[in-house]
Amino acid sequence: THSRRRPMSALKSTAIFNLMQQGLKAQGPDLVKKIKAVFRFDIIKGSKVLKSWLVDLKNGSGKVEPADTKTKAQCVIKLTDKNFIKLMKGKLNPMMAYSTGAVKVTGNIMLAMKLQKLTKLVMKAAPTAKL
Repeated sequence: THSRRRPMSALKSTAIFNLMQQGLKAQGPDLVKKIKAVFRFDIIKGSKVLKSWLVDLKNGSGKVEPADTKTKAQCVIKLTDKNFIKLMKGKLNPMMAYSTGAVKVTGNIMLAMKLQKLTKLVMKAAPTAKL
């Protein structure tokens, strides 16, 4: 048997970014006022970036969209699909993850501290979602 490569849609983080999009429809303007930052999440496996997402919580009512590694952001967060899920479910402490190297942050690291507000949005949008 040969192992089939998993398609991009197999990333569990994709579902979370979709939930963020839904959450922003309701709370976008409010979050933009609180967070005022543009993030890029690079979902990685080893040293390879599998998928990038732009989370704009600075302009208008915010937006979440697929991006690439050249997309500019004030804060870039690199982590595995698994750690992204843990982070968004509140099961991974951002500071611990950063200090142990589980999460890499470039750009304005203080903005990464605001991610807990984003986590709350995801949890609100997805109390019953199977993540």
